[in-house]
Amino acid sequence: MEDEINVRTLTSFDTIFPADTVEWCPVEPYLHILACGTYELIEDEKKSETKSTQSRRGQILLFRITNGGGLEKLQEICTSGVLDMKWLHVKDVEARILLAVVDSIGYLQVYQLKDDGKKVELKFITKLKVSDDEDVMALSLDWSREKYTVSDAVTNTNILVSDSAGQISQFTWRETGDLTKDFTWPAHEFQAWIVAYDYCTPSIFYSGGDDHKFLCFDVRTGSHPVVKSKEHTAGVTSIHSNVSKSSLLATGSYDEGVRLWDKRNFKQPMSKISLNGGVWRLKWDSFTRRYLFAACMQSGFNIINHDIMPSVVVNYKEHKGLAYGCDWSFLKQPDVSRLNIRDGDTLISTCSFDHCLKISVIDFWPDRHDVDQTY
Repeated sequence: MEDEINVRTLTSFDTIFPADTVEWCPVEPYLHILACGTYELIEDEKKSETKSTQSRRGQILLFRITNGGGLEKLQEICTSGVLDMKWLHVKDVEARILLAVVDSIGYLQVYQLKDDGKKVELKFITKLKVSDDEDVMALSLDWSREKYTVSDAVTNTNILVSDSAGQISQFTWRETGDLTKDFTWPAHEFQAWIVAYDYCTPSIFYSGGDDHKFLCFDVRTGSHPVVKSKEHTAGVTSIHSNVSKSSLLATGSYDEGVRLWDKRNFKQPMSKISLNGGVWRLKWDSFTRRYLFAACMQSGFNIINHDIMPSVVVNYKEHKGLAYGCDWSFLKQPDVSRLNIRDGDTLISTCSFDHCLKISVIDFWPDRHDVDQTY
């Protein structure tokens, strides 16, 4: 039986600059909080024959969902162009809720979500340059801590960052609030668009680049990839490990295709589906891990059911610009009801280059007994 999918837009927000990344806070009691990153390309007035005449500026925008499904901006942090951001999915050993950000001038930044009872805001903690080359941009990041599960506190947590020189760097976040770089490895011939940990085995990570390559590394064996794939016919832009199904991995590309992989056999994908637009972001859903949310640039946002033969069950085209950022909230149906939002199980967010952020309610969990509510 086909899933009955209903998506209803609740609110829209003008982000002023083009919006390319959005992330819901995964940590209680702040599931109603989300962050959005923006960047704007600007032409420098003074031209140089040796350096780029373009620069980027951006914002980190912090929001909360209000009663009835409205959106309240809590904070605006002006910075260089924001290219990716990720929340740590559990509190660190100091009980901090952390957001990591990578930017267009090559920095990895770390912020803490603070609540003094009067206001909720992000407080800057530290930043570290990804590369000694000042022209290198930091493009994507991922945290090593296992997602969606409450695990025992560990002393150190790692962060991976990919950059525009095709390199992958790993950093260690320490309980003292310091960042240190562990290594920088060459990975791709051109931009390394995406890097992602294997959430079931954090010593393993994956990267994708503009050289069409999808790579797998194991930090225990050194800097040479243990898997090399050129299955994609254009730049590899998105990778997401499925934390519930340990053998399942999804990759997306400028070639407009999403591939599903069995990690026990990287010779060929289990399945693939074309989405008629370059796939910039992929996100497994927060509960069943059965649905993939895809930001597909020219063709809007799609939700894919990966069962047996992948199929598109939602095509959301409420944005006018390039579809770049998407995320599932961690709000359960009772949370949504308490916000006086009707006809929905959870909330989703989308953002695009028409400087627009949208919040929608989605109602489609067909088998509620299958929904894993632990994370």
